[in-house]
Amino acid sequence: MLKDLLNKDKTLDLASEVSSAVTTSPKGPTSLDPRVWLGMWALRRSIATERKTIQRTGTSAPKDRKSYLPRDMVLSFLQAHQEERTATGVKDERTVTGVKFAEGASPTHGFDYHWVTGFLKELTTHLVRRVLFTLPRDAPKTVAVAPDARIILVGDWGTGEGVALAVAAQMRNQIDAADEREVHVVHLGDVYYAGTRWEAHHRFLEHWPVRPDEAAHVRSWCLNGNHDMYSAGEGLFDVILADDRFSRQRTERDRTTSEFHLRNDNWDIVGLDTSWKFQLTDVRGAAGHLQPRQCRWLVARLTGAGRRRMLLSHHQPFTDRDDGAGVIAVGNLLEATSPLRKERDIDAWFWGHEHRLITYRTRDGIDYAACMGHGAVLEEPAKAAATGAGEAEFGATFIDSDGDEWRMPGFAVVDLAGPTATVRYIDMNGDPWRAPDVL
Repeated sequence: MLKDLLNKDKTLDLASEVSSAVTTSPKGPTSLDPRVWLGMWALRRSIATERKTIQRTGTSAPKDRKSYLPRDMVLSFLQAHQEERTATGVKDERTVTGVKFAEGASPTHGFDYHWVTGFLKELTTHLVRRVLFTLPRDAPKTVAVAPDARIILVGDWGTGEGVALAVAAQMRNQIDAADEREVHVVHLGDVYYAGTRWEAHHRFLEHWPVRPDEAAHVRSWCLNGNHDMYSAGEGLFDVILADDRFSRQRTERDRTTSEFHLRNDNWDIVGLDTSWKFQLTDVRGAAGHLQPRQCRWLVARLTGAGRRRMLLSHHQPFTDRDDGAGVIAVGNLLEATSPLRKERDIDAWFWGHEHRLITYRTRDGIDYAACMGHGAVLEEPAKAAATGAGEAEFGATFIDSDGDEWRMPGFAVVDLAGPTATVRYIDMNGDPWRAPDVL
């Protein structure tokens, strides 16, 4: 990832330059394409919204300087677009900010007019595709899982560099150490910045710990995150799920899907898509939602079966706020799964989205719950433990080469043994957080 694109102030300044380039460029007539003006309006609106969330004090926190990943489709798509074009070697003479941008904008004339209009048209097209996106109507296939399978879970891992590579190496160690166990490796969603095709290749598949020649016997699965939907799911559906390693993630009619269902005599393990449906009241995708079509097949398959139940999702059903509000529900995930929880408890639920690792006590009909979106994104240490009785947050940190302190990233390993499951949390150095949890 380009250093300057991870700097909040510089990214917003660049976005401002792009948004004004159409009206300030001396080249050619003003564009009459409505996609250009809609894209420019969306970009300016995102800039204004994001600037309201920051206070310019002359100094910035390490995250604002080195790990800026906006939960905003427009700005994330701009970051993705610029880095892809830079990485593919398009020459650029602009030196205003030190970030290399595509198609030769000069220091005196700013961005190339045709590049800007092309980007804004593409942005508008992606916004429309995002709003209109739908999942296949049919439910995912039910795939058999071994009674002693190893399931490796990682969330928010798709940065393609730095700590993500260290985490991938430790995941690889757990694959190798499984011996004769059947292994499933699951990503809980989010390829950054915006889940484009290029990012799906270079930030995800090139570094996925399952090798291409293992596709037949090491199973891979990938859920949909809000960042994946910033490109209307093109990277997830057209690249990641099209790869042979993810070939089992299909519907009953053999269509690509962002859901999955694993089953044996003791367990139903279900991966849900909480990100696909566009919500006008939550354009950024901060909260997760399950739609009626998902709830119908979920309830039909899990109600009355007698097997233990494990849910996986990108978004959280609830979160532990650090502002004194305590644990609160988010989105509609609790409401949507209420028929299951009224019948009997959900045995385990793992999710990502928040870039932290925290385990919860039994609550809301969920016996064991863990937020584990700490796969790769740099987050500053928690200011104070916000957990309640029976809950815990992983507090380990590491120091980078500049002396900045960050939360320790990692992943989870779930080993099935008949009706029992053992959960271990492992950091990027291969060290465990604590003694294993037995479910």
